[in-house]
Amino acid sequence: MVTLKDIAEKAGVSSMTVSRALNGKSKDISQKTAEKIKKIAEEMGYIPNSSAKALASHSSKLIAAMLIDYDGDPNPLVDPYNSAFFGELAREIQKNGYDLMLHYIKDYSEVNYCLKSWKVAGAVFIGSFDDNIRQIQEDNHIPLVFTDSYSTVRRITNVGIDDFHGGELAARYLLSKGHRNLAFIGPEAIGNGVIMHRLQGFCSYLREAGIQLPSEHIINLTGQNIEDILKMLKKAPHPVTGIFTTADNCAFEIYGTAYRLGYRIPEDFSVIGFDDNSMSRRAIPPLTTIRQDICQKAQLACQMLMKKIEDAKSPAENIILDVDLIERESVLDLSL
Repeated sequence: MVTLKDIAEKAGVSSMTVSRALNGKSKDISQKTAEKIKKIAEEMGYIPNSSAKALASHSSKLIAAMLIDYDGDPNPLVDPYNSAFFGELAREIQKNGYDLMLHYIKDYSEVNYCLKSWKVAGAVFIGSFDDNIRQIQEDNHIPLVFTDSYSTVRRITNVGIDDFHGGELAARYLLSKGHRNLAFIGPEAIGNGVIMHRLQGFCSYLREAGIQLPSEHIINLTGQNIEDILKMLKKAPHPVTGIFTTADNCAFEIYGTAYRLGYRIPEDFSVIGFDDNSMSRRAIPPLTTIRQDICQKAQLACQMLMKKIEDAKSPAENIILDVDLIERESVLDLSL
């Protein structure tokens, strides 16, 4: 393995000079010497020892991406949202000279171990960490960026979307197409998270239009059989014609189950998803959905993190991106 000493001997300088040149701390070295050292290092096939650098500087060029991995759930990267977000985040992090380390955690107790044992330069949190944000900040004095947080902790850096408005858009579109018997399907809407805000936006717009969403039509998918759900909605005294789901993946589950039961999309059930993932336009029929710009969210998360790394005293930011409705073919127009 090529060492700093090997490069120093060939360049005719000290090991310290080589270290400064290769680590970008070359203000006391002429540009010509620094370029010469870098060229020799490249020719000799020198590979920096990241672990040693981390130990010496009490930090590293690693950025941790923290994602909750719930027991019993599929691999989190199977989710198109997660894979799209991490793919773009990794690309942006590398552009800035860092590397992304993805870490699944079961609960808060694993956060500190990961961040401190790897001496990461910063971290991005994907998903709901709201219950532990204050403690995470108190325990880890490094730049932290959260996504989709509705925490009441004021001094956090977060990038999210207007989930409430997404719910409003879905309700407005279904009503504009003549649908009055509606349902909301997704994970349980609890606390103050994204699911609750999407549901609240949906219900708020319906109430303004004089329509009350029955409690039995607010359906928690967790642990339930989606076949039974669709049968119940279809056989109700006032059959449901329009469904708003909290994610495109949920919409695709409805597609598949409806097909097996002999129901048609959109003739029997009109469906609106959320996210606009890559499969939405390829589904049959193509899915009408609420689009969030996942790539922009990842890019902003990286920009906000780099700003905090460069200036630890930079103020906290909370950026909320808008969403829009992408009209395709999964909603039947009953008003015609």
